[in-house]
Amino acid sequence: MTDQASRRRIEWAAFAAVLLVAAALRLIRLEDNGVGTAYYAAGVRSMLQSVWLFFYNSFDPAGFISLDKPPIAFWIQTVFAAVLGYSGWAIHLPQALAGIASVALLYRLVRPLGAPAAILAALLLAIMPIAVAIDRSNNTDSWLILFLLLAARTALRGRGLSLVVAMALLGLAFNTKMLAALVCGPALLAGWLLAGTLNWRQRLGWMTAAAVTLAVVSLSWAVAFDLTPQAKRPYAGSSHDNSMLELIIMHNGLERFVRNRPTPAPTPTPAQTTRFVAYDAVPVGPLRLAAPALAMQFAWTLPLAVLGAVFAWRRRRAQVALWSVWALTYAIVYSAAGGIFHGYYLSTLGPPLAALASIGCFELWKRGSTHLAVGLGAAALWQGYVAGASLGWTSAWVGFPAVALLAAMAAQWRAKRPPAVIGGVALLVLPAFWSLSAVFAPGNLTLPSASLPRWLGIDDGRGPILSRNWGALTDDPKLQAFLKEHRGNARFLLAAPNALLAAPVIIRTGQPAMAFGGFFGNDPVMSVDAFAKAVERGEVRFVVLATNRRTRDFERWVRTHGTVVDPSLWRSLPPEPRRAIVLYDLGTKS
Repeated sequence: MTDQASRRRIEWAAFAAVLLVAAALRLIRLEDNGVGTAYYAAGVRSMLQSVWLFFYNSFDPAGFISLDKPPIAFWIQTVFAAVLGYSGWAIHLPQALAGIASVALLYRLVRPLGAPAAILAALLLAIMPIAVAIDRSNNTDSWLILFLLLAARTALRGRGLSLVVAMALLGLAFNTKMLAALVCGPALLAGWLLAGTLNWRQRLGWMTAAAVTLAVVSLSWAVAFDLTPQAKRPYAGSSHDNSMLELIIMHNGLERFVRNRPTPAPTPTPAQTTRFVAYDAVPVGPLRLAAPALAMQFAWTLPLAVLGAVFAWRRRRAQVALWSVWALTYAIVYSAAGGIFHGYYLSTLGPPLAALASIGCFELWKRGSTHLAVGLGAAALWQGYVAGASLGWTSAWVGFPAVALLAAMAAQWRAKRPPAVIGGVALLVLPAFWSLSAVFAPGNLTLPSASLPRWLGIDDGRGPILSRNWGALTDDPKLQAFLKEHRGNARFLLAAPNALLAAPVIIRTGQPAMAFGGFFGNDPVMSVDAFAKAVERGEVRFVVLATNRRTRDFERWVRTHGTVVDPSLWRSLPPEPRRAIVLYDLGTKS
C-alpha cells in the first residue's frame, strides 16, 4: 500500500469517526425531546391532513391561521411524519439528519485546505453545543444552515452559473427562515468573486441573473400566498395586515431589531420572566456575543477562528473571505438585534467559526512554536473566561483550559507536537461536554440550548418558559375528552387567545383549535363582531382564557356571553398560583 493510499484510508476513517460522533450527539435519546416547540408541531399535525393546509403552512386543521415562518422546513417535517407516523421523534429526525449532513458538507468545503483542517472543522461543528441543541429540535435553523452550506459550496466554484445556482439555494434558505438567510448573501458573493476568473463585464451579467433568481425563488411562495384571496387561505400569522410580505418585513425583519408590539400575554410569573430575560436579552452592543451566556453556545474556539482569518488570507482568499464575511455579517446582525432575539440563532455562526478555527490551527502549526503557543494560549484563556463565568472560577472544569494553557507554554520550549496535541485535546473537552448536556439535559425545548451547569444540576436560568408552561394547561387529557364529548357540531374543538394554548389540543387530538389572537395573542386575525358571528353559526362553543391576561374586547365579550364551566368537569390538576385558565361555554347563554 502506497503512503498516499494509507493517508487516504486514515482520512476516511477519521471522517467516518467524526460523522459517527455527530450522529450520536444528534440521534441518541432524540425521542426524549417530545414534540419540541408545540407551535410548530401543531402546524405539522395540521399539514398532514390536506394538501391545501400543507401548501399554506397552516397552524391549525381548519386553515384559520398560518405559522409565522416560511414552509420548507415544515414541509420536510410533514413528509417525514407522513412516512414514519406523527411523533416527536419523526418531526425532530429531519433536523438531526440535516445537522449530520452539514458536518459532512463542511468537511468537503474545507478539504481543499488539507485533510487535517477539514477533519477538525467537521469535528468542531459536530460538537458545537448550539449546533447539537438546534439539530435535536423542530426549529428551522438546521435546514437554513444546510442550504447556506450548499450555496457556499456552489459559489466557491467561481463560475458564472454557479452564482445563479447559489442564489437559488439561498432562495430556498429564505423560504426556510426568511431574512435570516439573506445575511449570508454578502459572504457568498465575496467567495464567488475571489474564486472566479471572469472579467468584470461577465461578472456583472451573472450577478444580475443571480439577483433575479434570488428574488424569484425567495418571494415565490410569499407572493403566491398573498395573491390567494384572503377568504381562501389562512390568515398570515404574526402579521398586522394579513400579508406574508408584511410578515417578512416586520415580524421577521424590523422587529428583530426594534420591538414595537405590545408585551406578550399571558404574562409570566416573576420567576418565569427572569428565566426568559436571562437567556434572550443579553444587552445589545459590540460585545454582546462575548457574554458567557451566549459565548458558551458557539464560541469556544473564537481566538483560533480570528487567527485563522488573519493568517490564511493570502493563501486561500476565496475560502477565508467567505467564512469571515459569513461570521462577521451574522455577528453584526445579532449584536444589533434589540427586538426579538433568541440564543439559538447563533447556530448560523457554527460553520464559519468551525472552518476558520480549523484553518487557524494549521496555519499556526506551520508558522512555528511561537505562533502555536500564542494561539493555544489565547484559546485557553478565552475558554477559562467562559467556563469560569458559567461554572465558577473554582470549578474543576476550569482545569481543562488550564491544561491547554500549560501545553501552550510547553510548546514554546519543547518539541511542539506533544504539547500541541495535549493542548488541542484539552480545548475540545468543554465544548464536547457542553454539547452532551443537550442530549442528557435538554432543558427548555422551545428555546434550544446546551448547558453543562444544567446537566450538573445547577440552576442556569434556562428552565421552562412561557410557551411550555402555559401550553401544559391545555395539554390535559381530561380537558380534551370533555371538549370532544360536548363539542356537538362546532367546527372548532376549542378557541383560545393564542397559539400557546391552542397548540397542545391540535397535537393531541388532530382537531381544529382556533388561536384567535395568533401566536402570542396580539394578531388582529378577526374582530369581535366576526367572532360573535362565528359563535352564532355554531362554529365555536368552548373558549379558554388565561386568568391573568389583561382584559381586552375579546375577553370581555366571552365573559359576557359565556358560562364558566365547572373546573371539576375538565381539569385534572389544581390551578397553580398566578397561572390558570378558565373554560367558557358559549352554547349555554344567548
